[in-house]
Amino acid sequence: MIGVVAEVSTRIVKAILGSIMAIIVLITLAAVWWRYVINAPIAWTEQVSNMLFVWTVFLGSAVLYREKLHIGVDMFVNMLPQRFSGLAFWFIEICNLIFIVTLFIYGLKLSIDVIPQTYGALDITPAVYYFAAPVSCALMILYFIEKIVDPSKRVPTGHAGELEF
Repeated sequence: MIGVVAEVSTRIVKAILGSIMAIIVLITLAAVWWRYVINAPIAWTEQVSNMLFVWTVFLGSAVLYREKLHIGVDMFVNMLPQRFSGLAFWFIEICNLIFIVTLFIYGLKLSIDVIPQTYGALDITPAVYYFAAPVSCALMILYFIEKIVDPSKRVPTGHAGELEF
C-alpha cells in the first residue's frame, strides 16, 4: 500500500515539477517581452518565478531522495564488506531522517508563524515560500518508510536528467 501511495505521489510531483518549469519559462519570456519590447515591466514576475523555483528545488529534492539520485559519496560505503555496507546505508538513512524530521518541524513552525505577514508585489504571505520545506519533508518521510517496507527502493532507480511520468 505504501508503495502505491509513494508511486502516485511521485508521479503527481513530477507532473507538477514539469508544469512549474514551463510556467517559469513563460513568465520569464513575458517579463522580457513587457520590459524590453513594450517598455512596461510587470512587477510580480520576479517574485512568482522565485517562489516557483523554491518549490522546484524542494519538490525535486524529494523525488531525487526517493530515486536515490542525490549527489553522494558512496565510494567508501561500496568499499565496505557487504554486512558493513548495509549498516552504513541505514546509518546514513537514519541521519537523513533526523535532518528531514527536524526541517519538517521547524519549517512547518516557520510557515505557520508567518501566515499573517505579507510580502512583495503580490501582497502574499511568505508562507507560500516556506511551506515548500514541510511538504517536501513529508514526502521524504513517506519515501523513507517505503525504503523500510520495500528493499528494491534502496537502490538508485534512474539516471540524472531523466524525467518519466
